[in-house]
Amino acid sequence: MTVIYVSAGAVLALVLVHVIVGWSLANGLHREALAFRHRPKDLGVRVREVSSDRIVLEAPGPRQDIGHPGVVGLAWDGGYGRVGEVIDVQEARFLRHYEPVDGMPPVCAGDLEECPPLEMDSFAFPGDPGDVGLVFETVEYHSRLGPMGAWLVPGSRSDRWAVHCHGWTAERRELIRILSPFHSAGFTSLVIDYRNDVGAPRDPTGRHRFGMTEWKDLEGAVGHALERGAEEIVLTGCSTGAALVMAFLEKSPLAGAVRAIVADAPNIILADAIRLGYRDARATALMVEFGMWIADLRWKIDWDQTNFVARADQILQVPALVFHGSADQTVPISVSRQLEAKVPRLVELVETQAAGHVMSWNADPARYEGYLTRFLQQI
Repeated sequence: MTVIYVSAGAVLALVLVHVIVGWSLANGLHREALAFRHRPKDLGVRVREVSSDRIVLEAPGPRQDIGHPGVVGLAWDGGYGRVGEVIDVQEARFLRHYEPVDGMPPVCAGDLEECPPLEMDSFAFPGDPGDVGLVFETVEYHSRLGPMGAWLVPGSRSDRWAVHCHGWTAERRELIRILSPFHSAGFTSLVIDYRNDVGAPRDPTGRHRFGMTEWKDLEGAVGHALERGAEEIVLTGCSTGAALVMAFLEKSPLAGAVRAIVADAPNIILADAIRLGYRDARATALMVEFGMWIADLRWKIDWDQTNFVARADQILQVPALVFHGSADQTVPISVSRQLEAKVPRLVELVETQAAGHVMSWNADPARYEGYLTRFLQQI
């Protein structure tokens, strides 16, 4: 009998530990992913040397972006530049090509910890569509929550529009990279804000909903395009922006106006992204599942509904071009591979080796724009 009591006590203790850790993980999930907040700057890179075409970067700890292939932005208070291909690596210092955009960054001559940290920025452009030579105007469209801001980039075809959705806690600037191919193909582009963005209305829940409510704002933007003469619409979504696109296609009566979609590192199985985010946590897989279950009970995330891949054969009725980096540490590339396997007749997946999250363009802009241009020509 004593053995039974001891065994039962051990089981109860194990369950209690998993519940306690799961509750803590759920709180962290809410704080880091669900709760309304603006993304803090990812500071940490220092400049050791810089000239008009070369720069030496160093960071006190490992970073994917400091050696990321291709083009990456570099931001500091009052300035901006573009870092190019890696030329050489000596210990922790990366010699790379450099293009000044707005001023020159401060140089760190002493101890790294005492020097001003800079931000490496995957958006690659500091301001607005004018950075890539495009004429644009700032406009408003109306959603169910009220007015939302957007950039309107007129194209040669007033009947062909593209509506672009940035990712979670990102901003319109994320889409500047991909506007030129759309403009060259004649599309008028509408780059939108949506709920919980800076200056936009907040979701009534006070939380990010990963497409489950934000799609209603995309619906307002598509309605705006249709009112202004659009007859064919392409939707684009970066990361969680792709969840807005999929939810819109599933739920909106305006979905029939969509001719095709473009997705970059689509965050369309939210549970997989959350699990990946916990990869370094001091918790078992079962504890993580407990945490996700508790979070769903408390905040109604609905893991099934945020898995758009499971229903992709019903949702997706138009061609889709999908980019995803093999080194994505935010949304696993397996998500896009599952999407392609689910709807192979409609989905073209372009995998980019060594590219991080929404950084396929950065890794090889010419390759990215080549695929995108061909896709737009085909549709």
